[in-house]
Amino acid sequence: MKKLIYLSLVIVLLLAVSVCSAEPAKQTTESQSNGDKSLYDKAYSLYENKKYYDAYELFNKSQYGDWEKMAKKCVRRWPKNGQTWRDNTQWLQDTRLTFKVDQPKDTAIFIRVYKDNEPLSYVFIGGSDEISLMVPGNGTYMIKDGVGSLWFGENDTFGAIGAYETMTFGKNEEETIYLNARMGYTITINVDDVIGEDVGSEEEAWQNFTK
Repeated sequence: MKKLIYLSLVIVLLLAVSVCSAEPAKQTTESQSNGDKSLYDKAYSLYENKKYYDAYELFNKSQYGDWEKMAKKCVRRWPKNGQTWRDNTQWLQDTRLTFKVDQPKDTAIFIRVYKDNEPLSYVFIGGSDEISLMVPGNGTYMIKDGVGSLWFGENDTFGAIGAYETMTFGKNEEETIYLNARMGYTITINVDDVIGEDVGSEEEAWQNFTK
């Protein structure tokens, strides 16, 4: 359940997200000898080019050599909670946007904030936390998020095994919301006992989310 709060007005965003995780199968002597070396080689090339999720999939499919070790190396360490990137050309920062999240310790959310259809900020939150950003007011915003446990870096995020959405607002379920200058907005995720308007969401394909 997600909620957007600004000043005295509360907007509620409800989303049922399934968090998927995948564990490589146990390596055996037979799989080492009978695995697919060509897939392993392709996976290794992808890994060296930092295509971690695609490499992860191919290592698991190859079951060749040290595929299990390499698949584990594709899963990256979570970044610290907070803003991982922002467009520093947007110098005006007069509006506070806060994300407050209550979720299990082994679950993370990666949020992409767009202003006027251009990326403005990326935020990572693992487990429960509250992160605030200062953003330019008087602009049209779109907010996307992905949820998962296995992290493959900022480019691949949670891979195809994550769950992704675009938030929608208002009766017409618009994909954008206008944020006024010098105001404070809070989006709460899985936080109970907040009253407000329901906000929808549209499922987003992983390939579109990572563009």
